Amino acid sequence: MKKISMLCSMLLLVILAACGDIDEKNTREVKSNRDVASESQDTAQEEVEEKEKPIGTRSNPLPFGDTITVKENIYDDSFNSYASLVEITILETIRGEEAWTIIQNENQFNDPADEGFEYALVKVKGFLKESETEDDSLYFSSMNFNFVSNEGEVYDWASAVIPNELSKELFNGGTAEGYIVNQVKIGDDFKVSYDSSEGSPVFFLVQ
Repeated sequence: MKKISMLCSMLLLVILAACGDIDEKNTREVKSNRDVASESQDTAQEEVEEKEKPIGTRSNPLPFGDTITVKENIYDDSFNSYASLVEITILETIRGEEAWTIIQNENQFNDPADEGFEYALVKVKGFLKESETEDDSLYFSSMNFNFVSNEGEVYDWASAVIPNELSKELFNGGTAEGYIVNQVKIGDDFKVSYDSSEGSPVFFLVQ
């Protein structure tokens, strides 16, 4: 009987330790653009839901304008890996006729959006706030992002020449700011996701 009791206790400790690892992986630092007064009005139920659904997931995207810290890996020429932290913020979203006017003015050979679709320009800011290396850089660009429909489909990329496209090498302490672009269904409540070395994509509300 004592042996069975000890085995049960050990099994419980293993399960609790595993759960702790999952929580640690899903924890991301978030800076809200809301004031303290509005935050104090959050209910206990909302706090519970946020714990159950880590922020930055598809089911609980980062609110527009908030900043999230994402784990990244930087590799040198010998493929040595250096842990880094990147702050990412969605600054602006332009879509529809306004977006098409900007795109058309940038390059007259850009194609108009397909039937039933519209262009969306999303302005992104990235800040490499911490890195284990001072000598190697992180390439932070539109290629790191996807546009995801409200129904959960990742949009195929539609090429267009745009002003200030997001594309920059960042060393420790560096900042990048620029636009990413794609065609989305007219009126779609789409989100953008960032593919990080952390494994799971980070999802952002765009408005």
